[in-house]
Amino acid sequence: MLTVALTVATLLAAQVAPTAVTDSVARRAAPAVVADIPSAADHLESARRALVKGEFDVARREFVIAAALDRDDGKLPIEAAFGLANVLYSSSFNREAAITMDRLADDALAVSDHNTEARALVDAIWLNMDAGQRNQARSDALRLSELIKEGKLSEYTLKMIRARYR
Repeated sequence: MLTVALTVATLLAAQVAPTAVTDSVARRAAPAVVADIPSAADHLESARRALVKGEFDVARREFVIAAALDRDDGKLPIEAAFGLANVLYSSSFNREAAITMDRLADDALAVSDHNTEARALVDAIWLNMDAGQRNQARSDALRLSELIKEGKLSEYTLKMIRARYR
């Protein structure tokens, strides 16, 4: 929540330019400017535009903000987390991308969204292996195996898993 508050405050400060008022009393009496606070969807759109332009740092920041806003609203940051992992991987931050997917899997487990948990684990396994984190990949694979055995996954998710691990 603090991260979101600081981010929003920074964004608002950047959007509202101070007026050239010489009298300090007039400055204190000036009406406050209220700007629209961007939503998670706005930040996702901004991240997508940045990706198209190849601005990975901007895209990463926007995905992080979108994920934080979704979490603050009690939503799973599915699109933001997958987008962030893609940006991190593209920037050769494989371990950080794996951590992002592991966190999404944990968040999905907390709300019993088994399909999202499985999708995140599939990516986390590959990313952890690529980053040399074999123990974490093994742990994720065991967790995914348990999800499959429990029979709580949709047919679409099972097909996606099979396609990835042929």
